[in-house]
Amino acid sequence: MKCFEDIIKLADEKILDAECLIAGGRFDGAYYIAGYHIELLLKAKVCKTLGIDNFFDFGNRAKLLKNENDISRTYRVHDLEQLMILSGIFSPFEIEIGSNLEFKAAWSIIKDWNEGHRYLTGKTQRDAQDLLTPINKFKLWIQNYL
Repeated sequence: MKCFEDIIKLADEKILDAECLIAGGRFDGAYYIAGYHIELLLKAKVCKTLGIDNFFDFGNRAKLLKNENDISRTYRVHDLEQLMILSGIFSPFEIEIGSNLEFKAAWSIIKDWNEGHRYLTGKTQRDAQDLLTPINKFKLWIQNYL
């Protein structure tokens, strides 16, 4: 089962994986894997907000609703901004963006991550670290809502 706690644990493992990849000089992989930390934290929040026991089995619940494919597809995205809205914490997020320049700067880096980075090469150690640093800042913020 991929319940809230499982997804949080998986998110934490992605950060550890990214750190190991950086230590091993695998910067492209580190950059790619690190972004999943934020995606998973947001998906965990979606689970909690909607009372979904198993995020990755959301489709079975959606079958109870009309247009189930459209509904489950909405949640099965890698788009961090869309997940932020679906998580139910978009309003406090907007407030934080508007009042905290450091948080806004961190998000401006994080939001550019997407699953398509798995196909890209050429990331440097600095690139990977420049993503991990804001991810850790975001993690501190989102923990208030998990």
